[in-house]
Amino acid sequence: MKHKRIIFSLLVLTVVGSACMVGPKYSRPETSMDFGYREGPVEDTSALMAWFELYQDTVLQRYIKRVLDSNRNLLTAAARVEESRAISGVVKANLYPRFDYQLSAGGGSAGSEAQKVAGGFDGGVLNAFGVLNWEIDIWGKLRHANRAAIAQMLATEDNRNALKVSLVAEAATLYFLLRDLDNRLGIAKRTLESRKENTRILTNRFDTGYVSELDKLQAITQQAAAAAVIPNIQRQIVQTENAMRVLMGMGPGTLDRGLSNYDQVITPDIPVGLPSQLLVRRPDIRAIENDLQAQFERIGVAEANRFPSFSLTGLLGFASPQLSTFLGSQGLVANGFANLAGPIFNFGQNKRLVEVQRKRTEQLIYQYQQTVLSAFADVDYSLTAYRTLVEEYDQRKIQVEAARKALALSMARYNYGYTSYLEVIVQENALFDAELQESITLQQKLNSLVQLYKALGGGWER
Repeated sequence: MKHKRIIFSLLVLTVVGSACMVGPKYSRPETSMDFGYREGPVEDTSALMAWFELYQDTVLQRYIKRVLDSNRNLLTAAARVEESRAISGVVKANLYPRFDYQLSAGGGSAGSEAQKVAGGFDGGVLNAFGVLNWEIDIWGKLRHANRAAIAQMLATEDNRNALKVSLVAEAATLYFLLRDLDNRLGIAKRTLESRKENTRILTNRFDTGYVSELDKLQAITQQAAAAAVIPNIQRQIVQTENAMRVLMGMGPGTLDRGLSNYDQVITPDIPVGLPSQLLVRRPDIRAIENDLQAQFERIGVAEANRFPSFSLTGLLGFASPQLSTFLGSQGLVANGFANLAGPIFNFGQNKRLVEVQRKRTEQLIYQYQQTVLSAFADVDYSLTAYRTLVEEYDQRKIQVEAARKALALSMARYNYGYTSYLEVIVQENALFDAELQESITLQQKLNSLVQLYKALGGGWER
């Protein structure tokens, strides 16, 4: 009967403890949604396509997969998630009774006078105990700590996912920059060959007295200007290749190429999503919210520390001075203890610790709201950037075509003696600059789509 009363009392304490849980309950902070993206109405993004469906370049897909598998920062973040998961398990174990054991054997010899002053022990000792320790979570301290650990683990996972988003976006951005540099290098080499031919022709004309030396020197100047661009672009290519290889966990070297930027297939319509969907889609927002939820639970832990704690300790086993009587009824040991401990007067220390946790929570609320506002601004800008770069690229193509025709007309006018070589130089430079700007704008257009997907926080999972 005595044992049943003890068990019943423990059940009552557990039920009462659940009802006595102190500390605030978490709710998502208020965030104003009273705005609209300037690019027009929004749509549902629940079926936002994955990154490998966005571009059909198999080489880019392979590089992105390598980044997700081998990037050292991402591997570090994954290990940090596992560490956080293990910590969560450690904290959760505090909710349950703890079972330990103690084993000891020994002996000694001491005279009677020495024993009177505890100077020694005369005889043998054999001990074997099972020990139970259990803190009854009356005020919810352990439950709050467990919830905080779980929320912190989820925040760590979301931070890893946010890193994933950034790394994939960086890989795509570097790849399109690399293909743009390849294209610009091709433009520079074609321009150099064209200007070499002009120099050859004008040198022959100068040698035969048809043109002045000024025309020949101007042609040489144009040729050297185009030649000087090539090593500059080559340096940038090496730098970009190495940056991509480091991103993939590789040493310096060259990289394979896939489709050119001109051949990339872009999905024209991207569903933007309601602002409220962004709160659950972007991993950086989810991470800061989980951090905030963990901090809310720490308020509960600090509140519970202001109240007394109740714990149970049990000891069951055998003790005897000799092995022959060790396991008998005479050697049985069964002890149980109930402990109550709590603060009485500590000059308001525990109260101030609660206030510390509340102020830390207030700081995280502001950080959460700032993260949300920045996310909305990212999406709004990315939408505008994509639309305007599409328009800009269309105009760059028109500019290149016009510059190409203008150069052909100027060269014809010069050959027939209707204008000076200076007009040809102006048109050559105009075409060279237009072709380079068209290539750069195309790369920016492709990357604006990458940045839009990054801003939306979705579509990067495999």
